[in-house]
Amino acid sequence: MNNKFRIYALVHGPILPIGKLFNLEIKKMTFEEQSKKSFSPIQSVFSEREGMDYKTYVTSLPYIDPVYIKSEHIIICDIEECDENSALGAAINQFDKLCRFLSITNLKDAREKFHNKLGGLLPYVYQVNKIYSLNSSGNEAEVNFKLESGTIYLPDRPEANQWRTGDTEEFLNEIYNFHDEILKRALKYLYRSSIGYLVLDSPEKVALDHFKSIEIIINSLSNKKYFKDKLNEAGEKIGLTQEEQGKIVKFWEYRSDYGDIAHFSECDQFEYSNQFPIPSNVNYPWAFLSSVAGDVCLKYFQYKRNLFLIEIEKSVDFVDNSDNRKKIDGVLWEVNPQWESNHFLFHTSEQNKRILKQKVKMVFANKYNIGENNINIEFGATCKTIILRTSVNNFDRNA
Repeated sequence: MNNKFRIYALVHGPILPIGKLFNLEIKKMTFEEQSKKSFSPIQSVFSEREGMDYKTYVTSLPYIDPVYIKSEHIIICDIEECDENSALGAAINQFDKLCRFLSITNLKDAREKFHNKLGGLLPYVYQVNKIYSLNSSGNEAEVNFKLESGTIYLPDRPEANQWRTGDTEEFLNEIYNFHDEILKRALKYLYRSSIGYLVLDSPEKVALDHFKSIEIIINSLSNKKYFKDKLNEAGEKIGLTQEEQGKIVKFWEYRSDYGDIAHFSECDQFEYSNQFPIPSNVNYPWAFLSSVAGDVCLKYFQYKRNLFLIEIEKSVDFVDNSDNRKKIDGVLWEVNPQWESNHFLFHTSEQNKRILKQKVKMVFANKYNIGENNINIEFGATCKTIILRTSVNNFDRNA
């Protein structure tokens, strides 16, 4: 059974029309009246669970408001919900929606009045300060409302001080020092997705960050027009399984069909602030918990660590300390390894394509002490670039 509630929020904005606005109302209320009602931003406390003694924990306080508003204008929302938590979440939805549309309406109003000479959109901001229950006569009654955070995340970590397998330390060193802009961007989004609910990101942002990390990699590996075609090509290159590709297509379809990866139901959670409890009729699929984005990043790294871009440069002369002129020919130079790994210049005067490919292969094999039979080499889009692949994972890249 639903109950009636009334939520008050202070509001700021360039122009605030007084009166009913849809199912809300904007009124003027003096500071004295606010004081009588004990207006104060909604507070929250962290509480440990009874009977549980944790040595360490990571917690979040998702109800701390980053600003403190003072205003003589308020928005009132009367609403029916199952409890005060759901009422607050539903009211936040309506306040957000109204402020968004007030902002764009104010921009249109200013543009018409001042003939497009004004700047951008000005925000309308609000802050919830009071929640009451309403009786059958519509009279306000105090609600003993307290927002509590019970989040205790993985106590007593770490579980160990050594990696599970012997080559993991070497892997960490290699991936940390592997400079690839695509991998850096993808990991940035994936990591943000993994901590999103701890740092107050909305569930939609968490899911979108998860998918973004996949999309960055897929787009970098294919120039095809359509995403599914890109995925097929990229999947072949880095070895994505059919199951992984199926999950990626599913995430992509959610986002494409509904405008947001999380919006495949009629209940739109994006409308609800992550600061407050969400009404009970809003569902979310938690698709971001899938491991597919992490697998894509790992497979991309395995692919790129063995892929080398070699640009062909004309052989040049230089003068050494003895004033002798020498020609650089058949020399492989690494291009700024601190910014981009696996990118080389090969200086040569060789014009024959077949001989040129063989020279590059031989010089690369000698430089890193690996067998030529472990190297595959082909020209890129032009004869001025060579793509070299090696099947050897662990060799001394600092040779």
